[in-house]
Amino acid sequence: MQLWALVCDSFRYALDRKIFWVLVAITALVVLFMLCVGFEEDRISLVFGLWEVNTEGYNPLASIGQTRIIGMMVYYISDVFLGWIGITLMIIATAGVFPCMMEPGAVDVLLGKPIHRLRLFLYKYVAGMVFVLLQATLFVGATFLVMGFRWHVWAPGYLVCIPLMVLLFSYLFCVSVLVGVYTRSSVAAILVSLAAWVAFALVSQAPALFTVFPELQQHRRIHKTVRIIGYLPPKTADIPFLAAKCAGGGTSIDTVPESVIDSGPHTDRESINRSRQWEEEQIRMSLWKSIGSSLLFEAFIVLLAMRKFSRQDF
Repeated sequence: MQLWALVCDSFRYALDRKIFWVLVAITALVVLFMLCVGFEEDRISLVFGLWEVNTEGYNPLASIGQTRIIGMMVYYISDVFLGWIGITLMIIATAGVFPCMMEPGAVDVLLGKPIHRLRLFLYKYVAGMVFVLLQATLFVGATFLVMGFRWHVWAPGYLVCIPLMVLLFSYLFCVSVLVGVYTRSSVAAILVSLAAWVAFALVSQAPALFTVFPELQQHRRIHKTVRIIGYLPPKTADIPFLAAKCAGGGTSIDTVPESVIDSGPHTDRESINRSRQWEEEQIRMSLWKSIGSSLLFEAFIVLLAMRKFSRQDF
């Protein structure tokens, strides 16, 4: 009952900031755009058939075509609209949960109830995750149904994007909570969380440079150091590859037909193959190796925040 009350309180806070409705509007626009596009055996229709594009013998609904459609959903739709835009808005929506709770008067009411500080902290933390779970379920569920009924592409593995997006948010939310508890500032929590997201992505993707550019591997000490450091922060950049692995979406390069790649004015086939090789390695990675090391980092940050919150003077 206490958990449900805190979940409702956090949800009302997000509603007051209008972020929930912004995310619902984004979901509606993405779904409407997807509905405007249709796939048939020899053509792609746009704007409900107003325009048609002949695929010249390429069947978008064949097995490889469906793989490209799923890959497009994972890498370009979900990762951009739910991943980058959605997660950023969710960070903004939830950044003030702890600073607002710790304001004089508000925290006195909560601590005056029969609830331990650590339990209060965990309940509030879970409440922020529930808000994101709802948004991820709405977005992924709606786009999954459009893929199935409109595009005739049923990919149950695509639904794994729901827990993966919640997981991605949790990697950043722990940083937001830590900063919020220490500074009691929503703005600081937002800025540091976004900066941490960029840092996590850069560090975890740095080893890719040694695959795409083999000449860098001659610097063995640097290469080894980069790989070791890459294990430390949360693997935020792994989320699209984990989603593609579960949904059967292939690599991001596979979403583009070979004929389109070859027709490019500056096609570097060797570089493209190395990039594909690196993405295939990412897709083949152990699910628990990526998630497990990331959750260890998150647990460490959450423990630091809990320690500060339990010893805070209100």
